[in-house]
Amino acid sequence: MPRKVLAALLLLGITLLIWIYQTSNAEFDNTVSLLKENQVYFYKPIISPPTSPLAIILVTSYVGHVELRSAHRRAMTSDYLKSITQSAINDESDAFHDILQGSFYENYRNLTYKHLMGLQWASSNCRTTSFIIKVDDDTVFNFDKTYSFLSHIPIKERDDLIIGYTLKNTSPRRNKQNKWYVTWDEYSRQMYPPYLSGWYYIISPKLAAMICSEAPYHPYFWIDDIFVTGILTDYIGIKLKQLPDNFWLEYYELLDCCLRDMLNKGIECEYVVGPNGGRNELLVEFNDSFKICKNNCTSRDINKKLKDTCVMPGDRTLFSNGQAQVHDTLL
Repeated sequence: MPRKVLAALLLLGITLLIWIYQTSNAEFDNTVSLLKENQVYFYKPIISPPTSPLAIILVTSYVGHVELRSAHRRAMTSDYLKSITQSAINDESDAFHDILQGSFYENYRNLTYKHLMGLQWASSNCRTTSFIIKVDDDTVFNFDKTYSFLSHIPIKERDDLIIGYTLKNTSPRRNKQNKWYVTWDEYSRQMYPPYLSGWYYIISPKLAAMICSEAPYHPYFWIDDIFVTGILTDYIGIKLKQLPDNFWLEYYELLDCCLRDMLNKGIECEYVVGPNGGRNELLVEFNDSFKICKNNCTSRDINKKLKDTCVMPGDRTLFSNGQAQVHDTLL
């Protein structure tokens, strides 16, 4: 039976949570029952963070992604992480006592439940942290650069911060063949409000708590990043902020080029976040390369931008409309 759980790992100044949930015999009917009633947890993490940890990192992960969870652990040296394992989910809990399991069905349309549950747990149990970082398990990011970025955010700006890759002027997909197909009953407006990509974003515990408190009073919407960081933030009046241009890479090929430039040319990668393209070990390779590069690499020539020098497939968009395009071809 498929299931997911939420695992917490301890770092130096950062707490990493790997998020997986377990199927139960009954699914919550709506968001109200998820967030307003007492939630049943099959496991609860035992955490002993520093007095004021800088951040909690929530990593959403499918139950079968054992290698990806292992990669997140191994990407950090023993200086960051207290213990490492590649065991199965139950063994992870027995070994680390850091698993949080919720009681609802594993289903793609339940991602919003998982997203909100993670934010609720983190904002309730880690109130002294400055930031919550939500990351997908197939997202690659550099820990040192993330830490440096967070450390330089002024204290007075931290409570009201939610920042990530902002998506604007996007509309619901009405084509039934599209993965992101949304019915008019599910969402009746022509356009989505601005929202942050769920790949990687940063939010304060204060705003996370506000979002979780507001969620039960809105109709459930299954595309989690749109609902959590778009619909709810728009209703509350929370202002989204955009990460710097040199923070985010949309495509795996660009991240791979950045990695190869570090290894082969001694050029430090200027980017922090990107997709792993199905390479489970890329998170480890990316962070290891930064360690090697720390004192041995030079900055990239401003006249030779990565996107101009990297060879990759033609133009793509983050969200396809799911429709085929037919072109005449001379034979």
